Amino acid sequence: MLTHQGTSEIKTKRLLLRPFTLADAHAMYHGWASDADVSRYMRWQCHKDVAETEDTINRWVAAYHRPSFYQWALTLIGDDTPVGCIGLFVLNESDHCGGVAYCIGKAYWGQGIVSEALRPVLTFGLMDVGFNRIEAYHSTQNPASGRVMEKAGMHFEGLMRQKYRSIMGYEDSRLYAILREDLDHTADEPEIKLEPYIV
Repeated sequence: MLTHQGTSEIKTKRLLLRPFTLADAHAMYHGWASDADVSRYMRWQCHKDVAETEDTINRWVAAYHRPSFYQWALTLIGDDTPVGCIGLFVLNESDHCGGVAYCIGKAYWGQGIVSEALRPVLTFGLMDVGFNRIEAYHSTQNPASGRVMEKAGMHFEGLMRQKYRSIMGYEDSRLYAILREDLDHTADEPEIKLEPYIV
């Protein structure tokens, strides 16, 4: 059985991962949600206005009461402005299998921020929640996302043809995963600190 704990704060050397609040809407809209380059290989289209971003965040905030809901805003230590987001979700409760997804504003691409956030989220999911396996996939047209997964300790498992439909069309995708038993072999694991967060 999984031990769900809700979206607690997670701290790394550079980052604070925390739940979203409605006050984050403008930063999210201008930082990444309205950027077609960010949404190009995603399932969602870029937001047309900040009201659409507010609707998205309102749905997340309403879901925070569920212990099985995990959606973090990525912020830099000392600056509460979100620069991206990362989510952990259940794929199959009985199989103890989960998934992760993330995105970050273009201004912060190539700085190792997402892989630094992903590592402790994977550790939290595997060790605290109790997932045995967490997986993720990315379009073959977006190899940078695969490098993020590799840096976080995930392993490439294969090619999935036309796995999902993005705004660009059906996407061939590369599948990555990490098992709980793999954690002993994940190098350079940052220290993490988990704290309860009240919305």
